[in-house]
Parts: sequence; structure tokens; C-alpha cells
Amino acid sequence: MLDQIFGRMFLSQWIVFLTLVILLVGLSELAWRMGFARSLKKSEADKDSGTVRSAVLALLGLLLGFSFAIAGARHEARRELLVEEANSIDTTARRAQLLPEPHSANVVQLLREYVPLRIEAHREGQFSERFATLRKRTVELQDRLWTEAVAAAGERPSPITATFIASLNETIDLEAKRIAAKRNHVPGAVWLLLLCVAGCGLWLVSYQAGTSRCQSILERFVFPLLVAIVITLITDIDTPRQGLISLDERPLLELNETLSGSSTATTP
Repeated sequence: MLDQIFGRMFLSQWIVFLTLVILLVGLSELAWRMGFARSLKKSEADKDSGTVRSAVLALLGLLLGFSFAIAGARHEARRELLVEEANSIDTTARRAQLLPEPHSANVVQLLREYVPLRIEAHREGQFSERFATLRKRTVELQDRLWTEAVAAAGERPSPITATFIASLNETIDLEAKRIAAKRNHVPGAVWLLLLCVAGCGLWLVSYQAGTSRCQSILERFVFPLLVAIVITLITDIDTPRQGLISLDERPLLELNETLSGSSTATTP
């Protein structure tokens, strides 16, 4: 439940950043004003050892590092799967040329339609209707490719056909793995805990600054802004689509150009 809620909230990193800035800066400013108002009612500023504040900030740093490590590892896994899928599709297309006609031409043409779908699908959000439509079209193309492989194996069973079937099976498996990796994010419970600890840490820092009658903008604005930037960066790494950090799609884009170029070259 939490994963779906945060997944929908993180559809746009810019909206995430603006929301975090408004909430965190607003919370920090409110805490400072309450602390400052309390200090006016007392002759001396409150003395605070800062033990609890330091502990909460240390916990915040630990959670930020933990979340960043999770997001970074899953981003790297997605990048590796993208390269593996591009290589697998390329191998399938090359081995398809060894199949008897008309299966060879049919498979290559289906792969030309398959690659653009793979590129577009992973640019869409996992909860969007467009993604569901592209996913359905991808499965249909996979079924058609498998039908061609079964027909080719039935007409001329050979080691060459077996190697083609193996590469096609790997291509289909990698598509499923990339879908699973796309849905695999930092758990929603971790995001909720991180936001709660960040809010508590900012409140304690700003409240103490207010009770000390400190007018510094570091506690009131700079610190919450930095926390918002770090959290937004983690969400961007965790959901790489249209933010500052995105997956390098060049392997699939270059493969798409190669397959399209081969189609143009074979057209009389």
C-alpha cells in the first residue's frame, strides 16, 4: 500500500522537490518562530545539551545513506539489464537470419516493431495506462515471435534453430526482469520513516535556534533546502525517467537504428 502511494507521488521529481521544499522549509520556519516566541517569555535563553538533536540528526544521516545505497544499487541493476536486453535482442536478430524463409524475414520484422516498444515502455510510469497498453502489445509480439520459432523448429529442426530459440527465450526473460526491476524501488516504509525523521530533525534544529534567538538563515532555510535536495536526488535515482538522472538508453536506441537500417538496405 505504501509502495503504491509513494510510487504515484514520485511520478515527477520536480513536483517532489517543490513539495519537499515547501513542507520542510515551512516546518523549519514554524519551529523557529515557536522557539523564538517561547524565548521572549523567559529572561534567559534555554540551555540545551543537544543530545537528542544530535541523535536524531545522526539517524537522519544514516537513513539518507541507507536509502541512497538502495536506490543506487537498483539503478545499477536496471542499467545492466538494459544492456543485457539490447545484446540479447541483437543476438536474436542475427540468429534469425539463419532460419528458413519466410520465418527469418518475419522474425526480423517483428523485432523491428519490438525494440521501439521496449524503449517507450520504460519511459512511462508503471501505473500509467500507456504503460499497460505497451506491455500488452509487447506480450502480443512475444507470442508472435514464439509462434515463428515453433514453426521454424517444426519445419527444420537443427542446432541452429535451437540456438535461436534459446536467444529468443532469453530476450523474453529479460523483458520480464526489466519489468520487475522497474517496479523494485526503495520500500514505502523507508520513505515514510525518512520523512518523519527529517521532519523531527529540522524541527529540533530550528526550535533550538529560535529559543537561542539566533537569526541565522542556515537553520531556517539552508538546512531544510539541502535535505530536500538530497531526498529528491534519491527519488530521482530510484525512479529514473525524466529527471536529472536517467538510464542510458543508447544500447537500445543504437540497436533500433541498426534494425531500421537493415530494413532500408533490404528494401528494393
